[in-house]
Amino acid sequence: MKKLFALALVGGTLALASCGGGPSAEEKAAMEQARLDSIKSVEQAKLEAEAAAAAAAEAAEAAANEVAETAEEVVDEVKSDVEKQKERGGAVTKGNAEEQKKRGGAVKKGDAESQKKRGGS
Repeated sequence: MKKLFALALVGGTLALASCGGGPSAEEKAAMEQARLDSIKSVEQAKLEAEAAAAAAAEAAEAAANEVAETAEEVVDEVKSDVEKQKERGGAVTKGNAEEQKKRGGAVKKGDAESQKKRGGS
Protein backbone atom coordinates (compact mmCIF):
# COMPACT_ATOMS: atom_id res chain seq x y z
CA MET A 1 0.00 0.00 0.00
CA LYS A 2 2.85 2.39 0.76
CA LYS A 3 4.34 1.76 -2.69
CA LEU A 4 1.00 2.41 -4.37
CA PHE A 5 0.56 5.67 -2.42
CA ALA A 6 4.13 6.76 -3.25
CA LEU A 7 3.64 5.88 -6.92
CA ALA A 8 0.36 7.89 -7.06
CA LEU A 9 2.10 10.85 -5.42
CA VAL A 10 4.96 10.79 -7.94
CA GLY A 11 2.50 10.42 -10.85
CA GLY A 12 0.40 13.37 -9.61
CA THR A 13 3.49 15.51 -9.21
CA LEU A 14 4.62 14.71 -12.75
CA ALA A 15 1.13 15.48 -14.11
CA LEU A 16 1.03 18.88 -12.38
CA ALA A 17 4.52 19.74 -13.51
CA SER A 18 3.84 18.90 -17.15
CA CYS A 19 0.33 20.36 -17.53
CA GLY A 20 -0.22 23.22 -15.12
CA GLY A 21 3.18 24.86 -14.80
CA GLY A 22 2.63 28.51 -15.67
CA PRO A 23 1.03 30.55 -18.44
CA SER A 24 0.91 29.33 -22.00
CA ALA A 25 2.54 31.12 -24.91
CA GLU A 26 -0.81 32.71 -25.82
CA GLU A 27 -1.29 33.98 -22.27
CA LYS A 28 2.24 35.38 -22.23
CA ALA A 29 1.63 37.18 -25.56
CA ALA A 30 -1.67 38.60 -24.27
CA MET A 31 -0.03 39.87 -21.07
CA GLU A 32 2.79 41.49 -23.09
CA GLN A 33 0.29 43.14 -25.43
CA ALA A 34 -1.71 44.45 -22.46
CA ARG A 35 1.48 45.90 -20.96
CA LEU A 36 2.38 47.62 -24.25
CA ASP A 37 -1.16 48.99 -24.62
CA SER A 38 -0.99 50.39 -21.09
CA ILE A 39 2.33 52.12 -21.79
CA LYS A 40 0.95 53.55 -25.03
CA SER A 41 -2.16 54.95 -23.33
CA VAL A 42 -0.07 56.58 -20.60
CA GLU A 43 2.20 58.21 -23.18
CA GLN A 44 -0.84 59.47 -25.12
CA ALA A 45 -2.35 60.94 -21.95
CA LYS A 46 0.97 62.66 -21.21
CA LEU A 47 1.06 64.23 -24.68
CA GLU A 48 -2.53 65.43 -24.34
CA ALA A 49 -1.78 66.96 -20.94
CA GLU A 50 1.27 68.76 -22.32
CA ALA A 51 -0.78 70.12 -25.24
CA ALA A 52 -3.49 71.33 -22.86
CA ALA A 53 -0.89 72.99 -20.64
CA ALA A 54 0.67 74.73 -23.64
CA ALA A 55 -2.74 76.01 -24.78
CA ALA A 56 -3.50 77.28 -21.28
CA ALA A 57 -0.14 79.03 -21.13
CA GLU A 58 -0.79 80.74 -24.47
CA ALA A 59 -4.23 81.89 -23.31
CA ALA A 60 -2.76 83.24 -20.07
CA GLU A 61 -0.04 85.08 -21.97
CA ALA A 62 -2.60 86.62 -24.32
CA ALA A 63 -4.71 87.76 -21.37
CA ALA A 64 -1.65 89.23 -19.65
CA ASN A 65 -0.72 91.12 -22.82
CA GLU A 66 -4.25 92.48 -23.10
CA VAL A 67 -4.15 93.68 -19.49
CA ALA A 68 -0.77 95.31 -20.06
CA GLU A 69 -2.03 97.11 -23.17
CA THR A 70 -5.11 98.34 -21.34
CA ALA A 71 -2.98 99.58 -18.46
CA GLU A 72 -0.71 101.45 -20.88
CA GLU A 73 -3.73 103.08 -22.52
CA VAL A 74 -5.07 104.20 -19.14
CA VAL A 75 -1.69 105.57 -18.11
CA ASP A 76 -1.38 107.47 -21.39
CA GLU A 77 -4.88 108.86 -20.94
CA VAL A 78 -4.11 110.02 -17.41
CA LYS A 79 -0.85 111.62 -18.56
CA SER A 80 -2.78 113.44 -21.25
CA ASP A 81 -5.30 114.69 -18.70
CA VAL A 82 -2.52 115.89 -16.40
CA GLU A 83 -0.85 117.75 -19.26
CA LYS A 84 -4.17 119.40 -20.14
CA GLN A 85 -4.63 120.46 -16.52
CA LYS A 86 -1.13 121.95 -16.43
CA GLU A 87 -1.85 123.92 -19.60
CA ARG A 88 -5.00 125.32 -18.00
CA GLY A 89 -3.18 126.40 -14.92
CA GLY A 90 -3.83 123.36 -12.80
CA ALA A 91 -7.60 123.91 -12.38
CA VAL A 92 -9.83 120.90 -12.49
CA THR A 93 -12.60 121.39 -15.03
CA LYS A 94 -16.07 119.97 -14.67
CA GLY A 95 -15.42 117.31 -17.30
CA ASN A 96 -12.14 116.27 -15.70
CA ALA A 97 -13.71 116.10 -12.26
CA GLU A 98 -16.44 113.82 -13.57
CA GLU A 99 -13.88 111.62 -15.32
CA GLN A 100 -11.83 111.38 -12.12
CA LYS A 101 -14.92 110.40 -10.15
CA LYS A 102 -15.76 107.71 -12.71
CA ARG A 103 -12.25 106.29 -12.41
CA GLY A 104 -12.46 106.36 -8.64
CA GLY A 105 -10.12 109.31 -8.23
CA ALA A 106 -10.85 112.04 -5.73
CA VAL A 107 -11.30 115.69 -6.60
CA LYS A 108 -9.43 117.85 -4.12
CA LYS A 109 -11.66 119.95 -1.94
CA GLY A 110 -9.68 123.10 -2.71
CA ASP A 111 -9.96 122.52 -6.43
CA ALA A 112 -13.72 122.01 -6.23
CA GLU A 113 -14.16 125.19 -4.16
CA SER A 114 -12.02 127.26 -6.49
CA GLN A 115 -14.02 125.93 -9.40
CA LYS A 116 -17.27 127.01 -7.73
CA LYS A 117 -15.83 130.53 -7.13
CA ARG A 118 -15.00 130.82 -10.83
CA GLY A 119 -18.57 130.01 -11.75
CA GLY A 120 -18.25 126.27 -12.33
CA SER A 121 -20.96 123.98 -11.10
